[in-house]
Amino acid sequence: MTEQPGQSKGKNYDLIAVLYHSADNVESSKTYVQDGDRKLAGFFNGIFKSNLRATQQAKEMLMARGRS
Repeated sequence: MTEQPGQSKGKNYDLIAVLYHSADNVESSKTYVQDGDRKLAGFFNGIFKSNLRATQQAKEMLMARGRS
């Protein structure tokens, strides 16, 4: 079966993709916060916190799916 454009590969795949990209963004935004631009640091810190929450939530959801 050929996957159609925009069609999901599965809910676990989607969660893993979000986990991966959110964790990657956490690391990137940490660096940006530390780069020294005070005006942008607050913005990047918000991005950091948002992606950290998404990473934690995706991990919890994957673990819950594994138990069911």
